[in-house]
Amino acid sequence: MTIILYNPLSKNRKSKRATKKLVDYYKKHKLPFRVKSLLKIQDLEDYLTNTPPDIKIILLGGDGTINTFINNSMKIPLTYRIAIKPTGSGNDFLRSIKKQRPTHQYVMKLTHNNNIRYFINGSGMGIDGVIAHRVNQSRRKSRLNYFANTVKSLLTYKPTFLEATIDNASYRFKKAYLINVNNGAYVGGGMKLTPKAKLEENKLDVLIVHNINKLMLVLIFASVYLGIHTWFKRYVFTAKATHVQATMHSSQTAQCDGETFEGTQEIDVSLTDKKITFTDY
Repeated sequence: MTIILYNPLSKNRKSKRATKKLVDYYKKHKLPFRVKSLLKIQDLEDYLTNTPPDIKIILLGGDGTINTFINNSMKIPLTYRIAIKPTGSGNDFLRSIKKQRPTHQYVMKLTHNNNIRYFINGSGMGIDGVIAHRVNQSRRKSRLNYFANTVKSLLTYKPTFLEATIDNASYRFKKAYLINVNNGAYVGGGMKLTPKAKLEENKLDVLIVHNINKLMLVLIFASVYLGIHTWFKRYVFTAKATHVQATMHSSQTAQCDGETFEGTQEIDVSLTDKKITFTDY
């Protein structure tokens, strides 16, 4: 038996097409299945707890759907594999899975404004939060839309002072554009922002862009898709850590897995001891 869990809001509601295609496949081959909208499951933890371990689960959606799934199931152990069929706009987490083939993935915790949000791909604060917020407000979500909003944000964003504590080591950056703390390599539909990040590694990849003029910033941005922006060490700081605290000296937008939180100046990011095994479908 297979349970197909889908998010009807994923990818501007176009995921219904992919869900129907998968359902038609199971019907055609007379395979036993059930299909359920995630929006109609009131208690996901109870639903999963009462699901027999020998049942296969396929999750349809993108990074936002996976993020919601994780946050609604944090209190229970997930000992079985969950297959992901991408129907989102970016699908960056799944892109890392296909490249790395990890045996498991760590769940991470973001604390902002005394609120806690769990995530599995990436988090940050600064210009990346502004970009994510603009994309989320757009009627159409696509890689082209993300690119356009990135360029717009690069030209208008004002850098600010950043203080960061990375595994007890203190750093200061006079004009910082962003701090990202990730476990996945990709963001924004294929940008290789933290190219050395490994999903099954118990280390977070930290990236800070700072003290750079707008022209050089645009040039470096163009190299993100190849993952070679980290070569510009004068402007791009990188590190690996298990715990990161960061404060920016003006109100910012933070994000994790593309979900945004406005009015944020401080974030605290750490690994949890929870592991999940997602695979590509």
